[in-house]
Amino acid sequence: MSMKSRQGRSVDTEELLLRTDWSSVEHCCPNVAPATPVILRQLLDTTAGKQGAALRDLQQAVTHSNTFYSATAPAASFVAAILEDPRTLAEVTDQRQWEAADFGEEPRFVLRVGLLNWLGSTAWDANEESPDGRDADIQAFRTLRPTLYDAIQPFLTDEDLTIRDAALAAVLPMLASPELAHHAECLRDDVWALAANSAPYRQRAIDTLASWGEDITPFQRYRHTPDVRAHEEGFADDPPF
Repeated sequence: MSMKSRQGRSVDTEELLLRTDWSSVEHCCPNVAPATPVILRQLLDTTAGKQGAALRDLQQAVTHSNTFYSATAPAASFVAAILEDPRTLAEVTDQRQWEAADFGEEPRFVLRVGLLNWLGSTAWDANEESPDGRDADIQAFRTLRPTLYDAIQPFLTDEDLTIRDAALAAVLPMLASPELAHHAECLRDDVWALAANSAPYRQRAIDTLASWGEDITPFQRYRHTPDVRAHEEGFADDPPF
């Protein structure tokens, strides 16, 4: 299974998977969740239904309850590497059929947006003072931040606004890495626009501006208002795989 990057390079996704000894890393609920490489392969399935289910499994197993596992960093590395794959433009849902039947169908979304949201959400969790998970697993993800930024950066100017906003929201927590902090200045205007115009990511944009010492008085009415954080969070309860 291979793909072409925007630079024309051929990327062998199977080779990417083989870089990790998946038998030596763990995610949540291994007795019921699919194995991590199974989840990652299905993100690039040709069936949108399987892709959406794989995104759900990624969220629920690899970052269950916002926890870092030894599988989290290598899975994030793989996800970053496949963002340019055309198959990530599939419109998917991570709802189960019974959820749609009981609560109504949620709008479908582009898988690439869901993957960006997952990377960004995980990066925000890594910035917490005391993230959940073993220190080695948290640090393994933090070490990846420059690589993740490089993979996401091309989408900051994507023609699709939903992808562009998701990419910006995803890189903001990565600027906590000393190697990336210098990017803040060139993103400042975009972050102001995100705070003003994007309900799903507004709170994160406002919090980022506040951390930069910006005057966020124009956004006081939005303070402490939860984001619309669909398609990006781990589950607090045991996931019903």
